[in-house]
Amino acid sequence: MTGTPAAAWPARHELSGVGPLAGVRVVDLSMNMTGPFATLILAGQGADVLKVEPPGGDIIRRVGTGGHGTTAYFSNLNRTKRSMVVDLQQPGGPELVRRITAHADVLVQNYRPGVAERLGVGPDDVCATNQALIYVSINGFGRSGPMSALPAYDHVVQALSGIAAIQADRRDGSAALVRHGIVDKATGYTVAQAVTAALVARATSGRGTVIDVSMLDVALNFLWPDGMMNQTCLDPVTVLPPISNTFRPTPTADGYVVLITVTDDQWQGLMRAAGLAALLDDPDFRTPEDRQKNGGKAMRQVGPVLAQLPTAEVVARLAANDVPCAPIVALDDVASEPQVVAAASLEVTDDPALGRLRQPRPAARFSAIDEAPRTAAPALGQHTEEVLEAMGFTADERAALRAEGVVG
Repeated sequence: MTGTPAAAWPARHELSGVGPLAGVRVVDLSMNMTGPFATLILAGQGADVLKVEPPGGDIIRRVGTGGHGTTAYFSNLNRTKRSMVVDLQQPGGPELVRRITAHADVLVQNYRPGVAERLGVGPDDVCATNQALIYVSINGFGRSGPMSALPAYDHVVQALSGIAAIQADRRDGSAALVRHGIVDKATGYTVAQAVTAALVARATSGRGTVIDVSMLDVALNFLWPDGMMNQTCLDPVTVLPPISNTFRPTPTADGYVVLITVTDDQWQGLMRAAGLAALLDDPDFRTPEDRQKNGGKAMRQVGPVLAQLPTAEVVARLAANDVPCAPIVALDDVASEPQVVAAASLEVTDDPALGRLRQPRPAARFSAIDEAPRTAAPALGQHTEEVLEAMGFTADERAALRAEGVVG
């Protein structure tokens, strides 16, 4: 490959200098949700994220509701990024990626174990010219074991980790899945946190590091604190019903609410709201441990009372007694829910392909740091020419890369 790249690939001038991660350059080789969700978080905090896609693009450009060559799924995960198409199957593809990462701070990929190395973009390949690089490798099941080389999706990891089992119907024991990519997104959060930790460490040492994150490890860590309390102690202890038993809706006359009592005051508030003050003196409910053991008995008395009342009245009664509660809100009504509106949790933006979009603001809000602006998800390869030109490739060299199929 010819050409002498500039000192660094170009910053996005309209995004640079704003947000807690301003000036951090991230090369995102990942697809689907785990890696892109992590880099979405980093982009939302000001990092300049260059999404390097294969010639066909990230598969989720074609998954789910959408139009004009893209989908809401893709947009929800890839706002505020740039897109460059590089074919790593072509001889010049890995070299080009190595040139780009020579001036990057972070690289994220979610290939199966060994694939990045075979493609020539493994940690030894790209860190050789950039020892300050933070290299993140996301995989499904870890780097060893009978499933390490198998494809991994959220559904499969939910099954293996115990998440599906904890969703089981208490009456017939049938298992169920959490009906969205909970492991993918937990993995994304884990990666984003690990990247920022590595950036802090690098500020002192000057050295980068390789970060290995498996979806299975994330799922186990995510489930364990409360979901596996009864599987934690290996020596004899007092075993109580699992906390998972409390995760169920309570019917009302016209819908459902979710409520929970943990403290004595909350329990007493629930009894007052339900008109069952006599239960306050029942020895079966004296302590939190008693109530955890006998919660079913209590709800068999509370449930019929709440079932006769409309949802709004149930919520009002519980809130007046400081009992944690909320109505179950239909998906189509979430955006208009008064608390969501008051908190300004969602925003409407314009997308050149999909039109008006309603999406959440970044969850972390920084009081003393300007918020990084957000831009629409990029079209496939939208910034390929921009990046190559700024790296110092001449027009003839850029044309040759296209003719060779290295870029698209």
